[in-house]
Amino acid sequence: VSTQSTGVKMKTVLLLSLFCILTCADLSLSPSGVAAPTENVGSWNLIYSTDFPGTDLAWPDWFKYGGNNGNGGWDPSHVVVSGGVLTLKTNQDSNFKNSWTWGGVSMIQSKYCQTYGKYEVRFKMDPGYGVAGVILLWACNNQWPPEIDFYEDGGGTMFNDGNRSKGSATLHWSSQNLQNTTWVNADFTQWHTIGVEWTPGNLVYTLDGNVWSTVQSNGVPSLPMGLGLQTQTGTNCAQNWWNACPDSSTPAQVNMYIDWVAVYSYSP
Repeated sequence: VSTQSTGVKMKTVLLLSLFCILTCADLSLSPSGVAAPTENVGSWNLIYSTDFPGTDLAWPDWFKYGGNNGNGGWDPSHVVVSGGVLTLKTNQDSNFKNSWTWGGVSMIQSKYCQTYGKYEVRFKMDPGYGVAGVILLWACNNQWPPEIDFYEDGGGTMFNDGNRSKGSATLHWSSQNLQNTTWVNADFTQWHTIGVEWTPGNLVYTLDGNVWSTVQSNGVPSLPMGLGLQTQTGTNCAQNWWNACPDSSTPAQVNMYIDWVAVYSYSP
């Protein structure tokens, strides 16, 4: 074999290797560019992690919301798994009298209900006035309150008309629905990892691994809770400051996209 031929083959191998470095690695991190966690984080023990393979959610890990009576509501058909992404779709649906119909899922019926824990969700959301997105913890006995919203954009004027430039985190507690709300600024039309670390009397809210707010309160829940992900539209159009109703400016389709979810148990 000539030296020239050997050199050509070596160059070809090097070029193919370089191509794989530039493309194969990106594919392993797709679609958001950050892979789902696979290891414990400090004293937090990873008990569940999914990047949504396949074409549907696994039961009983996940439950799809339902309940559209033709006046707006959730329906399982608005929950779609494809290409490694969970999509919660919000649009007017002809199957429900052309009412605004939303997507929502929960883990409160799963074995991952727990008292205290760490949660991370890699997501982004389309802009849209009157379309809310919420990432929350809900009591596994399905009683309310309490509620821990560690990301919420109600789609109203308080949220810059749903352009996804800010979000809130709210702790709800007591029969009087006492609340503690804090705010964070970020472009949530782009991929971000939102999180909460829930320990006795304490909540630590995180964005892309960095702490952005903490709450210390006797109102922090001490009962089993599970993760929920949902979109929805406002139903009281007179109160447009928080959960507004869609108007003529609202896109026909407004989605929340979730790349992965990670749940960790608490080890005091």
